[in-house]
Amino acid sequence: MTPPEVGKDTTVHASAYGCITVPFLLLVLLTLGWGGRNQWAAGELARTGVVVPGRVIELRFVASNPAVVQQSSRGGQSRGESPVVTFTARDGKERTMIGSVNRRPAPWEVGGTVDVVYDPEDPSHADLVSEVSGWRLWFGVWCAVALLLAAVASLPIVLRRRQSHQQSDPETWLT
Repeated sequence: MTPPEVGKDTTVHASAYGCITVPFLLLVLLTLGWGGRNQWAAGELARTGVVVPGRVIELRFVASNPAVVQQSSRGGQSRGESPVVTFTARDGKERTMIGSVNRRPAPWEVGGTVDVVYDPEDPSHADLVSEVSGWRLWFGVWCAVALLLAAVASLPIVLRRRQSHQQSDPETWLT
């Protein structure tokens, strides 16, 4: 096989596009869709929830929570902690919630006051305002990455269509 000459167009083969790009794109878009959906759900709580003060009663590691850990200069492994917070809902009942992110170092102190946002129709669905307040930024990031990948993946289709139009239109043969 000889390399293509400089300045000449190379053809895009459909089999190369379909075998590799489409399955990869589907997996990536599925992952991005999941992330966007999670950010939209956090935004739903931030948009429609009720904000009340709460008190941190405990800090604990929650294995199912994602972690945000700042590395110390001494190295070593450390696990973040989520706050366990009590708050009083509109109905007057005291409820307990656990923060959605393990953080190290923990920005909360036992006995400290934090803002809690909860769903008035389901007070068990609650989180810290600080954890759901950035949902718009992250939702935008998920969507932008998905659009960028979709644009890159569709590039071979656009190039192939352009090439077929040039070959079928006699007026573009000279250009």
